[in-house]
Amino acid sequence: MMKPVFIAILMLLAACGLDNKQPTKPAAVDQEPLESALIVGSAESPDPVLDKVMALEKSGVVKDVVVQESFPVQIRLRAPRRVIDELNRMPRTGQLR
Repeated sequence: MMKPVFIAILMLLAACGLDNKQPTKPAAVDQEPLESALIVGSAESPDPVLDKVMALEKSGVVKDVVVQESFPVQIRLRAPRRVIDELNRMPRTGQLR
């Protein structure tokens, strides 16, 4: 009697683990080639440029983010060209450009 119950439980646990759906990303982002870039942050606190980069990284649009300790911060990343251009157009306070 225990053997069929045990097998049924194992089958149920295995079936629960089969739903390996990955979060979907926008199709356009997957098709765009990634470019390396250095983005200079803002002297504001909190830094809106850094906040935007972190949100984009969390959503999977930006990859390989490295934040360098400088003032303002310098952020190395890989992203589609349109995202890099958008980040560079953000208004900044105290930029070094």
